[in-house]
Amino acid sequence: MKIYFILVMDYNNILFAIFALICLNDAVKVNMQGAVSIGKEVMDTISHYMQKNTIASGRRSMTFSKENDVLYLIIKSTYLCRDLDFCDGNLEQFLNEYIMVQTKSIEAIFEGILSQKDLGNEETQLVKRLIFEEELKKCLREIRKLLRSINMKVSTSNDPYMWSELIKKVSIMFQTAAIEFASHRLEGSPKDINEVKKKLKQKFVIATAIVEGKYESKLCSEYDICIKAYECTKALDTLLGSFKDMEEDNVKIFIRYVSEALMETKFYSHVSDVTANEMQIILNDMAYSDNVPTKEVLLTIHRTVEDRLNSLITKKHMINGRDVELVHAILSDMDHIYGKHNVDPFHNFMTSYFEWSRTGSRLGTPVRTLLKEISDELSEVEADLSLKLINEVRAFLEITVDPEK
Repeated sequence: MKIYFILVMDYNNILFAIFALICLNDAVKVNMQGAVSIGKEVMDTISHYMQKNTIASGRRSMTFSKENDVLYLIIKSTYLCRDLDFCDGNLEQFLNEYIMVQTKSIEAIFEGILSQKDLGNEETQLVKRLIFEEELKKCLREIRKLLRSINMKVSTSNDPYMWSELIKKVSIMFQTAAIEFASHRLEGSPKDINEVKKKLKQKFVIATAIVEGKYESKLCSEYDICIKAYECTKALDTLLGSFKDMEEDNVKIFIRYVSEALMETKFYSHVSDVTANEMQIILNDMAYSDNVPTKEVLLTIHRTVEDRLNSLITKKHMINGRDVELVHAILSDMDHIYGKHNVDPFHNFMTSYFEWSRTGSRLGTPVRTLLKEISDELSEVEADLSLKLINEVRAFLEITVDPEK
């Protein structure tokens, strides 16, 4: 079954308007064998860790647990929250656990790569917990700097906006470190390397997004530090919900407005030709084809948005398919970006939209104005959070819009 969800993004201005296109498909598989191999530097690193841990007394026979896990001990011994009111006590434990799970999610991906190399089981068990160790230490130093900066800005430890920002910045920090670590250590033909890098990047983006969502929810349910503003999610929920009582022809007209406005952005110049072509075909079918049940498609998307809204209200996080997790991550980022605004930043557009739905007035100008306003808003976002949003949108488009090979 295919679920269409229109996604608009101008990478030049980091323009993103929340409509997207979802096609459920099989999990991404990355084959590191054959034409593409792990570089010599990685294998040298493996040998280094093998030698180091052969000497370490008893470590090879240890059963894995948090208490004797090397990565956990590294995180705990950093004392990230020392002398910082923002994250002392139980919140430091929460932060350590979040960092640990982010690290483990990345380690699991590298473990999958290593399992394809000619290593014995015992050796692989050692390497899989240690190959990302140096990158982790670098991230921890940056996190400590980030925490000091946040601590100077806030007067309370339960500031929801700053905790959301911290979780997101840590997520992109690990995501970027993993992508760079892998990218610099691949060998093979340029074409094969680019394809593997693309698949690995998707894996890292999806993995960090899932962990981020889980711990945003945990922060709320267990520590009562909850996101207060989610205006993008609410606006999209209202918009999509309104299609229930709309005629199919009017729903298709709405898609035409969106498609035409999208053509006036720089979006198609910043995605691959394959992605651009597929999106144009799908949007055209949704806008004009009698064979595509556009209203049904959008109402299916509405259920995905409702799930995010319900999870925020009930404080419960459900693990979904990777495409849905990315939609939730993108909406979460957009909610955070608009989190400092007054309530209902999309009031003008929604007013014009409902006027159009009642009277049939033209909607082209309001749609174009909305995209420009979002573009202006996103142009002010910090570089790391902009990169995070870009990575999520690109991964989403690649796994949903691009045709399967």
